[in-house]
Amino acid sequence: MTQRYKHSNSTSPRGVSRRDFLVLAAGLLAGCTSTQQPDAAPTTKPTTEPIIKPTAEPTIKPTTEPTIKPTTEPTIEPTIEPTTTPLPTMIPRRQEIIKTHPDAPSKVVHTHAGVWDGETLAPGALRQMLDASITALTGLNDATTAWAALFAPDERIAIKVNTIAGSRFWTHVPLVMAVTECLQEAGVPAEQIVIFDRYTIEMEDAGYPINKDGPGVRCHGTDRSETPGWQLLDTDIKFSDVLLNCNALINMPILKQHGMSGISFAMKNHYGTFDRPSSFHVGDRINRGLAELNALPPIKERTRLIIGDALNIVRTGGGGWYSAETGDSILMSFDPVAHDATGLQLLSKVWAFAGYNPDVAIQRATPWLENGAALGLGTNDPANMELIEQTLG
Repeated sequence: MTQRYKHSNSTSPRGVSRRDFLVLAAGLLAGCTSTQQPDAAPTTKPTTEPIIKPTAEPTIKPTTEPTIKPTTEPTIEPTIEPTTTPLPTMIPRRQEIIKTHPDAPSKVVHTHAGVWDGETLAPGALRQMLDASITALTGLNDATTAWAALFAPDERIAIKVNTIAGSRFWTHVPLVMAVTECLQEAGVPAEQIVIFDRYTIEMEDAGYPINKDGPGVRCHGTDRSETPGWQLLDTDIKFSDVLLNCNALINMPILKQHGMSGISFAMKNHYGTFDRPSSFHVGDRINRGLAELNALPPIKERTRLIIGDALNIVRTGGGGWYSAETGDSILMSFDPVAHDATGLQLLSKVWAFAGYNPDVAIQRATPWLENGAALGLGTNDPANMELIEQTLG
């Protein structure tokens, strides 16, 4: 189907008003209380060929995205050691949907639609986009049935968003709230859903309706409530208790250019899920660490679905300024490597359309995509991907 990209000269983020966010959030609610202990790291598989190779020497060199901490120190609550609860039994239908045998291609669904109503997102259009994506991904005809096949009513579900301080574009609140509506319609109680990122203050600044323990969908940051017990490369790390206290994870990143990893999307989004991301931003530390982080059991075993936000496609520049192209689309997959490889292609096309050279982003993203494939997280080989392109009316 035809893809459409619109160039935006505006540097201001689009979104609904806080009043509209609160209206969208009213009646939606959920929480989590279980812990998963670490398992052994996965074995390494041979690397596959990268999905994209640069055809020319780069003509631009993106500046490094600055590390920005919250201007106000978030309120930190003491870590409460959660009780150990086993993951729920796999739903039989889900085993059929998520094919794991080597010959099954990884599906990536790219759904494009006009979802902007001026400077706000149209909730009805977002739901149509999600319905079309989940049915195409699962092969089921009914969207509610598809969500119910992936998530059980007794599960606690975490939704990881991107609200990092210093940006002007974050995972769009209306899209996330539409996902919580889909889960509730599939039988998951609101109180068993939690939207999270690093800090509550960052989420609030990004427009999320904070709800730590009230009725409805829970929405708050990790706020340094983390549990140790894992190692990434040669470094001891802690994982967010919000993640550890849930059974299933929906990863909802926003597609961004990144000065060190080339792009930030599904796999890089988990730099907000553990306590030492700054230790894994240089050279081989990012190429190996980014993939190996996603291969650790707390992330790999919980990840149930990836919904990539490309409603805006974000560029960064010197001094921390941000601008974006209007992408009007989302990506949905079970495979984080195939998802991010497709996101890299999308970013490259949008950049070329806007007159920018994407070669540096391609060069920097290729090593960790290869490593992710080598660790068995997914595929970056187009021959092993099934890309479904959809354009809604």
